[in-house]
Amino acid sequence: MPATNPASYLCIIGMADYEEIVDTHGTESAKLLREEFFHRAKQWVRPSDPSNVLRDGRFLVLLKGVSTAPQLQLATAKLKRLFSTPYNLFGEETPIKVCAGFVLLDGDTTTIGQTEIQRARKALRQAVRSDRLYEVFDELNQQSVDQEKQLLNALEIATANGELQLYYQPKIHPAYGSLVGAEALMRWHTQDGKVLTPEHFIDVAEKNAVIRPMTWWAIKTAVSQLARWPKLPSLSVNLPPPLLMDDEVLSVVHDCLEIYDVTPSRLTLEVTENIMITSPDIILSKLAQLQSSGVKISIDDFGTGFSSLAYFRDLPVNELKIDKSFVLKMLASEKDLIIVKAVIELAHNFSLSVVAEGVETQAAVNKSNELNCDQLQGYYFDRPLVASDFEKRYLNN
Repeated sequence: MPATNPASYLCIIGMADYEEIVDTHGTESAKLLREEFFHRAKQWVRPSDPSNVLRDGRFLVLLKGVSTAPQLQLATAKLKRLFSTPYNLFGEETPIKVCAGFVLLDGDTTTIGQTEIQRARKALRQAVRSDRLYEVFDELNQQSVDQEKQLLNALEIATANGELQLYYQPKIHPAYGSLVGAEALMRWHTQDGKVLTPEHFIDVAEKNAVIRPMTWWAIKTAVSQLARWPKLPSLSVNLPPPLLMDDEVLSVVHDCLEIYDVTPSRLTLEVTENIMITSPDIILSKLAQLQSSGVKISIDDFGTGFSSLAYFRDLPVNELKIDKSFVLKMLASEKDLIIVKAVIELAHNFSLSVVAEGVETQAAVNKSNELNCDQLQGYYFDRPLVASDFEKRYLNN
């Protein structure tokens, strides 16, 4: 019976921040750091492991006999240890950040084809993007990465070509049934005739730079619509968590309000509750700056995120939106009803307005009114409408 060759990992190692080093320290210093990178990388290689320096300055290694996850973890732990000490560059302690991409080879490793090398390169690029020491190529995961890249490219084109539109969903007073505001919701009209909601693309957008032009466009469009609709008391627009930390958001909001001569209090910026998970003190400061400009701040999906009363006490916001998962179930679930009631009472004790999302029946309207909720939003009143339909239905009277 012929002997089988054990599986092995093919690896490509690279300096993750070489271009940044060139910009910061200059070409000559970058060359010294790259030489140190090669020196340490060769220390990682065992005598039995074939290795080679690639033309792009990366280092290729075949880890013979390393075929299991525990073995790979031991190998990467050694790699991390070798590069943990900064390099003394002309008296300055300079770290050498490396990333590695692995692909598992089954069978004969005497010849390594371009397919295997490309897979290792893809894993390396993924490690750089995810800011991890290493990634292992996975066919299914790579398909997901490729699909995400295609979606991102299409979204960038859509943003540039005006394929995005804002739809408007009314907010209604529970007792009088009158219009008290609206929410602007983004829709993507694709070239093949589909209309996509944010659930299909917002996660990819928020992980990439395209979220900035998308959001600035949404704010500008919402404010310009307020200028056209003087009868609309207020309009809310979503501010994605990554952009709350963006220094440009204040100037974008200020400039839009000034250009279109819109009273700041008519614009509400909605942020999700989970923004408080990281850097809460900085977040509180950013929210306070936005609120001081005159716009209103709303916490969306309240009850599903951080929900820390310690931070809630100091939140510079004007409104809470109860997540629709509670509103939809409150008539059938006593626990959900208690949550809705508690949120409304808590908000009112802090002089905050409350919006109930997901109102779909007259019974839900009646219960919300009984609980003294301030505003209602949901399919019972209307689905999100294009601007012309919203105007005809709610503003032309």
